[in-house]
Amino acid sequence: MNKPTIHPRDLIAGLQKGLALMQLFNADQPRLSVPQAARQAGLTPSAARRFLLTLVHEGFAETDGRHYWLTPKALRIGQAYVDSAQLPRMLRPVVEQVARQTQEHVSVGTRDGDEIVHVVRSRYSHIASLSIRPGSRVPMYCTASGRLWLASLDEAELNAYFQRNPLRQLTPYTQTDLPALRAEIARIASQGFAVVDQEYEIGMRVIGVPLIDRTGRLRATLAITTHASRLSVEELRFRYLAPLYEAQALLKPVLD
Repeated sequence: MNKPTIHPRDLIAGLQKGLALMQLFNADQPRLSVPQAARQAGLTPSAARRFLLTLVHEGFAETDGRHYWLTPKALRIGQAYVDSAQLPRMLRPVVEQVARQTQEHVSVGTRDGDEIVHVVRSRYSHIASLSIRPGSRVPMYCTASGRLWLASLDEAELNAYFQRNPLRQLTPYTQTDLPALRAEIARIASQGFAVVDQEYEIGMRVIGVPLIDRTGRLRATLAITTHASRLSVEELRFRYLAPLYEAQALLKPVLD
């Protein structure tokens, strides 16, 4: 679906700023002071304070008078997408089918900016990984789902992505050599699947395929995650590419 053209005069600047401010909270900075929020959100301290106090008033944040942090009520915003969006509901039965068939963890990721967000995960899981819980966000350059999205970009878009996102060594296995990574992305574009071996999390091997709609547009990615101790990379490809391709074919007609 193409995004509609929206004139700036139709936008509510206060809502934009409030949503941007809420997104400043993350694992690295779970609590923010007014000066920190103002600086990062590009607001005056008085405006940042009013936005934060509004969040407190509405129950989305709490404060000790100096710092502010989000409350569990903030989960309602993300949960509203999971509950109302068609994509997770359409994918859920097939995700569970692949999980039963493979006895592995299965997840669906979609792109949000320069990150991958997991919107569906199978109920069956023998692994404990924070990176594949619904709503978790992971980098694109060192994950199977992310590389599938990078493989769909044209040269200019890919260059722009790497300019915005310096490669960081997240594990001893993370590929940080840019020419080698670009060669891997080109290989993924050619072969139609991605395998990542412990590049984002130690002990986790992942294989994924793109979910393409009837117009040829990439809508999401379907991935299987397993412990490195369970299967080698070669076994991962041999056992799980077929069920992933079957699910890919099942979902193509319903991805509008």
